[in-house]
Formats: sequence, structure tokens, C-alpha cells
Amino acid sequence: MGCVASKPIVDGIEKDYQGILRVVRLDARNSENRELAQSIGVQMTPTYVLFDAKANEIYRSSGTLNRSIIDEFVKSIKQ
Repeated sequence: MGCVASKPIVDGIEKDYQGILRVVRLDARNSENRELAQSIGVQMTPTYVLFDAKANEIYRSSGTLNRSIIDEFVKSIKQ
């Protein structure tokens, strides 16, 4: 699943969890973003990285995004 194909999933996460999660989209091919992408270990696109409030990485997926993992994370932080 490419970036374009996963856009509806990411859009849904952004809409459904507004105020709970912040979705940041980064075009790693853009020269202005390349350094940041490299600093967080993006090696292919699409890559999805979920950080907690203290900037600790808690989930990473390259290629496909498993919406249920995001849903479970949100459920766990809301308890």
C-alpha cells in the first residue's frame, strides 16, 4: 500500500482522534524534510511512526498501516 492508497486511513485517524493524537505528514523526498526523516530512521515510504507524549517511539510500520494498532493505542491511553 503506497502513500496515496493509505491516505484515507491516515485521514480517518486524524479525524477520529482529533485532540487525542496529532498527525504529522512528512514528505521525506522533499530536501527540506530529508534530514528529519533520516533522524527518525525513515528508510522507505510510506513509514508511519507513533510517538508517545515524551517522544518515545512506540510503533513503526513501513509500507502498510494497521489501523487497529492505532485504535488499540488510543484505547489504552484513554483508560
